[in-house]
Amino acid sequence: MSDITQGESAATSSAHREVANASLFFKRWLANPLQMGSIIPSSDTLCRKIAALVRRAEDEVVVELGAGTGVISRALLAAGVPPERLVVVEIVRDMADHLRAALPGVNVICGDAFELPKALPEAMHGKVGTAICGIPLVLLPRADQQRFVDAVEAVAPGKGFLLYTYCITSPLPYRALGLAAKREVWTPMNFPPASVWHYQPARS
Repeated sequence: MSDITQGESAATSSAHREVANASLFFKRWLANPLQMGSIIPSSDTLCRKIAALVRRAEDEVVVELGAGTGVISRALLAAGVPPERLVVVEIVRDMADHLRAALPGVNVICGDAFELPKALPEAMHGKVGTAICGIPLVLLPRADQQRFVDAVEAVAPGKGFLLYTYCITSPLPYRALGLAAKREVWTPMNFPPASVWHYQPARS
C-alpha cells in the first residue's frame, strides 16, 4: 500500500470516528440533556488543556466523571496517563460499553459519579491524583451539587476536581459549597467557548 493510500485511509478512519463520536454524543444528549454539558464533543484544544492540568503521583489514578464519547480520555492517554491509571465513570450503559471498546486497557466503570465512594474500588480511595468532571453541575439543585462535592471529597480528600464548563463565570456557588475556585483555562475558540475551573475545599 502506498504512503498516499495509507494517509488517505488514516484520514478516512479518523473522519469516520469523529462522525461516529458526534452521532453517539448527540443521541445521548437527546436522551438526557441534563447529563450533558454540550450538544457536541469538546474540541481538541480544550482536551489538551485539560490533560495539561492533570497531576498524579506514580501510585495515583486520574478519574474522569461523565466521559461522553471519550475525547478527553484519549487526550489524557496521549499526554502520558497510563491506561491502567485512568478510571472513567459513566452512568449510561451504552456509553460505558462504547468507552470500553474505544479505550483498551482503561478502567471503565458504569456507575454514578454522585455515588463515587460506591462506584470506585476501595483500593483507589485516597489514591486519586486528579478528578475531572464533564457533568453540567450548573443545572443541578444546590443539594445535588453538594452531593457531588462530598462524593469527590470522600475519595480524593483535599484534592477537589477540575470542571470544564461553557459558563462565562463560575458554574458553581463555590463559597456556599465550602470550596475555593480558580479558573485555570479559557478557550474562546472552542465551540461553545469553554472554561476549566479547579475547585477544592476552602481552607478555614
